[in-house]
Formats: sequence, C-alpha cells, structure tokens
Amino acid sequence: MRALMISLDHHILDPFSSVANRMRQYGKYHNLDIIVPTKRGEEIILSDTVHVYGSGGAKWQQFFRLLKIGKRLQKDSQYEMITAQDPFLVGLVGLFLKKKPTILEIQIHGDFFGSRYYRQSGLKNLLYYYCARWLVVPRADKIRVVGERVRESMSALGVPSEKIVVQPIVVPTAAIQSYVPREDIHEHYPGFKKIFLFLGRFDRIKNIPWLLDVFSDYLFQTERSDLLLIAGDGSERQFLERYAHRLGIEVNVRFLDWIDHPLDYLKTVDAILIPSLSEGYGMVAMEAAAAGTRIIMTDVGVANYELKPSSQVTIVPVNDVAAFLEAMKV
Repeated sequence: MRALMISLDHHILDPFSSVANRMRQYGKYHNLDIIVPTKRGEEIILSDTVHVYGSGGAKWQQFFRLLKIGKRLQKDSQYEMITAQDPFLVGLVGLFLKKKPTILEIQIHGDFFGSRYYRQSGLKNLLYYYCARWLVVPRADKIRVVGERVRESMSALGVPSEKIVVQPIVVPTAAIQSYVPREDIHEHYPGFKKIFLFLGRFDRIKNIPWLLDVFSDYLFQTERSDLLLIAGDGSERQFLERYAHRLGIEVNVRFLDWIDHPLDYLKTVDAILIPSLSEGYGMVAMEAAAAGTRIIMTDVGVANYELKPSSQVTIVPVNDVAAFLEAMKV
C-alpha cells in the first residue's frame, strides 16, 4: 500500500529520533510519504520506502505549503490512503487532497469533542472545533482513535461505529519492566527526599501553571524540601520558569529539555504527575504504569479506562486542588 501521512510531529525530521525509527518500521509494510508543518522546508529520506517533507514557512503559510507539497506528491503517486494526525489543520489538508478511491483516515489523539476545553480556550480553538466537527469528521472514511474515552466521545458525536477504529499506542511493557536504570535520579539531585516528575509538552492543555500552584501549596503545607522536575518542550517554557520564580519555588523546581529516553526518570522518581485539562490517551501514564511508578493524574485520557484506580494509580477530578494535593502527600 502507498500512503500519505500528514503529521504534526516535527521529531520525524530527526533521523535519530524514536518517532523516525517508528516510521521506518511502518515502511517495512507500506510506501510512506510524510509531510509536516515546519518553519524550514526540507526533505529527509528515512529509508527506501519512507520520505519526509517539511513544509517551510511561517505558521500562516504552512497550510498552503502542505497542500502544495501534497498535490505535487500526488502527481507521482496514487495514494490508497491519506492519514491526518488531527482533525484540524492537517485534517483539512487531508480533506482537500482526498480523491476517490483514496481512503481518508483522521486520527483523533485528543479528547477534542468530549472535553469542553476546545470550545472554551479562545477563538482559534473554537473555529478549529467547528471546522473539524462539521467539515472534516463527517467526510472522513475512517476515524482512528487511541483509546476508549475518545471512542465514546466520537460515538456521542454521532459517528457510526463502523467508521471508528480503536488503535492504542503500543506500550513496550515487557521492555520497560525489564529495563535496569543506568542512573538513579535521586543521585543526580541529592538533598531532595521525594522527586516528582511532569513529562510532556509545555502547552496550556497540560495545566502546568496549576501544577506549580499545587506544588507551592504542597511545599508550604508539608514543610518538605522535595523536588518537581518539569521535562518537555514548548513555547510556554519561559513563562513557566518566570511563574515558578514568582511563586518563590524555583529552588524546588527544575525545567529540563525533552527526554527522548525517559526510563531512568520514570523508574527512579517517586511519582509521575499528570494535571492535564484533557487528554486523548496518555502514553506517559501507561509507560509509568509499566515501570511500576506511582501515578497521580486528573480524570483524563486513560484514567478510569485503560488505567483504573489502585495503590499505584490515583485519579482525581480535573482542577481539584485539594484531592491532587492530598495524593502528593502520601
């Protein structure tokens, strides 16, 4: 099969990244072209069967450049499938590129339609929501979701069950369980009794300022000298660093770059914190569960679906400060 993927993950353009390696694995079974919205236009050959194209251009130009690259590639290839990584910008590109008998698959990685977040977080997200709701999703041939929470949301939206395919992200549970850490994070940060970890994008939906508020209350109430590691990437990093300083907790908070191979962290910290406002799945939570590490998370994504409350997993309502705080004290 020959397929076109429209992806949002710029890490695909790094030949040494884990996601690039995953694309090579897909290329063993399909010929795959991938286009990605990026500032710099470039072509990366990951294997004989997998080619990646960065759109180039400013954000407002990228939609049109993705469309241009897609049309150029279509001249040389009759795609059997076009798969778009979300129902918004790239989903709209996929819709415009779709030609019969090509199958258009829309991937839904977030709980965009079951959560109110996307309708209440600014005009841009509201426009994205209605564009996806009334234009892209109804015209898709297949909706691929990553978990049961999103499947329920799509069914509630009126999408026929035969169109919905649940395809969870594969978690290498056995490999995680057998992994022996090369480094104990407590040795890297001596002087802290307990170490918490947030791992993810620095994005509003991840609710990191709220987590910093909760951690500030935690330090005040417990009078402990514990540490919060915040690892990831995104445009909000400088704001978050300034916010931690304003709260007076900068000594107890460390901001780290994105961690490509996080098992040393997942296996040796005391707890993983997931304060998100909305999630479609929750790969970090699933990996932490496989690692045997304690998880404190809001009721999003895999919570109460793939992951149930237990001695290892604590699930609290979204934005419930008191419940999250009490869970951290245990």
